[in-house]
Amino acid sequence: MREQPLIDPIDVMEAVQLSIFWIRVAEDGLPRYISINSVGREWTGLTSEQIPGKTALELFGGETGRAALKKHQAVVEAGRPISYEVTIPFAQDFGTMRTRLVPFLDAEGNVTHLIGSSMDITSEKERDAALELTKLAKEEAEAASRAKEQFLANMSHEIRTPMNGIMGMCELLRETALDANQSLYADTIFSSANALLDIINDVLDFSKIQAEKLTLQEAPFSLRDVVTETVTLLRPGVERKGVELVMDYSAQTPSLFAGDRGRVRQILTNLLGNAAKFTEAGSVKVAVRYLRDRVETPLEISVTDTGQGIAAQDLPHIFSAFEQVDRPEVRNGEGTGLGLAITRALVEQMNGEISVDSQLGEGSTFVVRLNLPALETHDDIGREMADPEVMQTAADSAPVELAQAQADSVPSASLAGKRVLVAEDNRTNQMVVRKMLENTGAELVMVDNGAAALDAYMALDCDLVLMDLSMPVMGGLEATRRIRDFEQQAGKDAGRIVALTANAHPKDAQDCLAAGMDAFLSKPFRKSDLFKVLCGHA
Repeated sequence: MREQPLIDPIDVMEAVQLSIFWIRVAEDGLPRYISINSVGREWTGLTSEQIPGKTALELFGGETGRAALKKHQAVVEAGRPISYEVTIPFAQDFGTMRTRLVPFLDAEGNVTHLIGSSMDITSEKERDAALELTKLAKEEAEAASRAKEQFLANMSHEIRTPMNGIMGMCELLRETALDANQSLYADTIFSSANALLDIINDVLDFSKIQAEKLTLQEAPFSLRDVVTETVTLLRPGVERKGVELVMDYSAQTPSLFAGDRGRVRQILTNLLGNAAKFTEAGSVKVAVRYLRDRVETPLEISVTDTGQGIAAQDLPHIFSAFEQVDRPEVRNGEGTGLGLAITRALVEQMNGEISVDSQLGEGSTFVVRLNLPALETHDDIGREMADPEVMQTAADSAPVELAQAQADSVPSASLAGKRVLVAEDNRTNQMVVRKMLENTGAELVMVDNGAAALDAYMALDCDLVLMDLSMPVMGGLEATRRIRDFEQQAGKDAGRIVALTANAHPKDAQDCLAAGMDAFLSKPFRKSDLFKVLCGHA
């Protein structure tokens, strides 16, 4: 029989691609290294001559060596294997080792040797640490985003409350007998307040886009009607400048599409308003085409003006946030510089694209290409769904004269003899509502908190409730829930409750409806809006 060759343990240690070390319990009772294989020596930078007879403390020193020696002694004392992780100095850096230490016993049960195997898990630890840092950074970024969103929501609320007083009282002032100068002053205040409100809305929209929290609705709507309404609302202001506003809706283009009506109107308003701002003579034209041979984005909306145009060096930045053409000859209007950035973001969120072609002094053409599903038939389309993010009516964008005409045309006779409970803690806004409704024949009951609103509703036979959300003692949502509970327990018909609030976030509208309210009107509001929502027409 062929004799099997003897295998040297050292050769075995060298053959394994782990750090293997061999320890003997010396006569002084201390675990001392016999050898460490080449993998371990390469990691630690030790030579084979440095190792024999040394304890871990003598080899590595400091806290690292002390901790390793304690592990060796613990195995000697317990007589059973252990696994642990330890950080030791590598040749170039520190490394983390996952070690398995196994004792070997003699006939009397005494530990004589230890065999250890170590795996370098430094990269695994670094990856875990990087993941933890990434997680912390993500949490901090999300917290910062929530804080910014809350700050903007709070600022929006705080600004909208006094803005409602300014715009409401200004609208009432314009209904009185004014001379020419007084009328001019009132119109200027009203227009300036509207411009400020546009800035507030732009900042909030941009914040939602940055936070990726802007959602789009999907509902049937008439694109032809949207374009017509937008042009109708903007035409008086454009034509006052001597500029013609032209609409060209191709006969081959379907009228009905599925998408977000409010956001499409916002895109149109931004582009047409921008074109009108920078056009002093000539025309602004909106053209709508449906190119059936183009598969991805067949719907094309273009806005062309004969204005001052855009220089070639400015074109790459025209859709950037807070960017405006900054030359005296073209900077003839104020704004945040967010309009085109928001427009591009909305178009891209609809999986569309927007481009611009312009020559300085020769006007500009902005082209939006969308892939909104066309609804070829008028059958069974049903009523268009309202966009919860666009709570105000189209009159919000109307010129002063048109808005006033709309307000005057709203019938208020249906409010005669009605008892209207108004829960509003701001005295100025109480006055605005009182003055707007004083000639309708309605009886007004004013309270300044939700608890008082609940008491008044239970004590009086109220037909309508205007409910603010943020009030002392009890908020509007809780007051509404308790009113609905009272009606159910008392067997009363549910009265109409309308949220009248400076909270303008879409979630606020959803919370109001969930609490039992029937409608939502955001401040600042117009007289026509108030009549419509009270009469159930909005």
